[in-house]
Amino acid sequence: MKRLIELWNKYERHISVVTLVCGFTFDLILAKRPDSIADNILLLFYLGLSASIIVVLNMRSRREQEGIQTVQPLFLLLVLQFCFGGLASNLLILYGKSGSLGGTTIFLALLLCMLVGNEMLKNRYAQFKFNIGVYYFLLLTYLVIALPTFVFHRIGTQIFLVSGIVSLLLIAFFLWAIFRLVLRGDKKKQILQVGSIVLGIYVAFNGLYFLNVIPPVPLSLKAAGIYHSVERTASGDYAVTYEKKHWWEFWRDTSDMFTVQAGEPAYCFSAVFAPGKLTTPIVHTWEYLYPADENHKRSTWLPVAKVEFPITGGREEGYRGFSEKRVLADGQWRCTVSTASGQVIGYITFNVVSATSTPALSSGVL
Repeated sequence: MKRLIELWNKYERHISVVTLVCGFTFDLILAKRPDSIADNILLLFYLGLSASIIVVLNMRSRREQEGIQTVQPLFLLLVLQFCFGGLASNLLILYGKSGSLGGTTIFLALLLCMLVGNEMLKNRYAQFKFNIGVYYFLLLTYLVIALPTFVFHRIGTQIFLVSGIVSLLLIAFFLWAIFRLVLRGDKKKQILQVGSIVLGIYVAFNGLYFLNVIPPVPLSLKAAGIYHSVERTASGDYAVTYEKKHWWEFWRDTSDMFTVQAGEPAYCFSAVFAPGKLTTPIVHTWEYLYPADENHKRSTWLPVAKVEFPITGGREEGYRGFSEKRVLADGQWRCTVSTASGQVIGYITFNVVSATSTPALSSGVL
């Protein structure tokens, strides 16, 4: 044990980083979909276990303040790092699938903060505040997914706000238990410091949501493309014709060029995943990139048409739907798939070119 403690003191930073990265990588493989019972059990286990470890670590700090010798909690610290890494990566997958870079950037930034925190924060109380901040952020982001999925079966601003309030109530109870039963010293000062961290995270997360940086979890765009024709078949599938994409356009379902003949419509087809039992309206917004002129100092995306239709969750490949636009000027267009409140799930851009001859089309079934 003495040798183990010596190795820990010597390589603590490296071991903590490795454990955090291991937890992060482990759940990158396991994470699947927001309504997966197995995934949610694992996330709840991580949240419960990390909360318990935070309590135990602070009980140990209290005993040290009282002059009682304690053993280095090596295993607990490693498990806490693993739980935080696992939670962050699992939620990264779920937010990243929701179509924007916002969710991915947030969780990668969180991982970076945890790595830096492990390197710089050696004071036990500083670590406590940091761990509470990370824990609350992970709790909040989980509830924003779990409550719409399993409780309300719908999404929207009201549901988001309710999820945030529930997170505040849970963290308030958790902190009350810690300050009441564990911590010693100037509790008023400690409460103000930790409370300001929690409140700051809550306000910042809400700000990102209303700026449409937070993706509309638990929705995610499974497929999107621009087609020359879309017809529902007797089997319930969709027969489509489209211009084939280039071999290097691996991220697209159809070509970025749309060759239009006079009077021919274009169809924006999307498949949006939603958890089972969740219903919500989806909006297709057709936008045209107007070039810079005396009215617009720079090129500007302006909406030309909007089509709204409801979707129902549960289908692994996503709920399919399409909208139609008949008059298309030459130039760059975009079909944005969003929620009724304007949160972007994803979009598809394409260039319209007037046909000089009949374009070569491929056909398929969606």
